[in-house]
Amino acid sequence: MMRLGWLMALVLMVPWTTGAAYAEAWRTQIDCEAIQRAAEAGDASFYVDLAVCHIRGDGREPDVAKGLPWLRKALALDDTDAMVELGNLYLFGAEGLDSDPDAALKLYARAARLGDPNGMYNLAVMHRGGHGAPENPRLARAWYLRAGEAGSAPGAFGAGVVLLEGYGGRVDERRGLLWLRRAIEMGSAEAMNELGRLHAEGSGVMSDPAKALYFYRAAARNDLPDAMYRLGAAHYNGQLTDKNYVEAMRWFQRAADRGDHDAWFALGLMCEIGRGVRADPELALQMYRRAVESDEPALREKAQRAIGRLLGLADDDETPVG
Repeated sequence: MMRLGWLMALVLMVPWTTGAAYAEAWRTQIDCEAIQRAAEAGDASFYVDLAVCHIRGDGREPDVAKGLPWLRKALALDDTDAMVELGNLYLFGAEGLDSDPDAALKLYARAARLGDPNGMYNLAVMHRGGHGAPENPRLARAWYLRAGEAGSAPGAFGAGVVLLEGYGGRVDERRGLLWLRRAIEMGSAEAMNELGRLHAEGSGVMSDPAKALYFYRAAARNDLPDAMYRLGAAHYNGQLTDKNYVEAMRWFQRAADRGDHDAWFALGLMCEIGRGVRADPELALQMYRRAVESDEPALREKAQRAIGRLLGLADDDETPVG
């Protein structure tokens, strides 16, 4: 199973130009009061950071209206981080700012033309389709490659996938795998997960269960829910490794805790039929109700059928997770 939720995962904010990997460290080390003093003293290098303090909230109530003037001050100085962040606000909409995908696209394009890898990546995602932008496979492919070349780990991952799929051009497995491995070197958990899938299925590479599990575990260590789900499925089905329902439940639970609705469904099924845990219809019902919150219509329908079955409202035979 190939799940492509990553395609629409825009880079939401990289406070400094050192790359996406620094964002989490920034969140834990930020001193908004010191940043505010520096920005108000005229240090333009802190304008975007102060905007983010207001927009995201850090020891204060989030306030988009207070952040926007600082973004616009940075924008006037051609700060590409400001372009990306303001583009995100326009794309998704915010308090006092209506959603405007065209404005977002223009801001990402402006940042991309100035060499910003996050602008390039977000531009590729929008050209892939969705978010109110028309699909343009050729441009999406080109911007994923440009983003990867500029040092974006998500861009390198995207480049690998579009080359392997033949999206926006011909299939190029050799270059696609090179880009996936380059993305892994940059720390992309999504690329680790994808290379694990390829080894699990023997697609473009030699089928190798040990390597598949190695890459899935590496991605899971980097907190990727889909990798956790795949590890749960591997232990549940006895594919890639021995069947182990307790271990399967452990991985499904970790994925579910991070918002993976497929994992909630898997947990519901295990609770319903008593695998890895004593059968408990009430607990299964709770899990299925979490799964039905998914954005995926097929999963919502499947979870709703399971709820109907447990409530005695419908006859339905579900197969185990596979």
